[in-house]
Amino acid sequence: MSLNTESCVQAASKLDALAVEMLCTELDDWFVVNDSLEKTFRFRSFYETMAFTNAVAFIAHQHNHHPDIQLSFSRCKLTWNTHSANGLTRNDFICAACVDALPKAS
Repeated sequence: MSLNTESCVQAASKLDALAVEMLCTELDDWFVVNDSLEKTFRFRSFYETMAFTNAVAFIAHQHNHHPDIQLSFSRCKLTWNTHSANGLTRNDFICAACVDALPKAS
């Protein structure tokens, strides 16, 4: 089953290193940094950056799982992790896959 078709679950448990490595292969250019998934998206304008950020907010709301977001004029850096599990859970990968499925700006 593809990550982007799943829903997040409550009380998800922390993944081991092998599971993290395997799930990373299903994502597009995300990096594991300090038990978090990180990716920086670049855009041509502030409007595109904000539109993307709002789409991420909608995904986060749907899944009740929220990233840390760093925003600037033409960049949006997302960091997913599960604080209650003290690291990465399947939920982080599901949400990252949903973000990857967003339409790309032309």
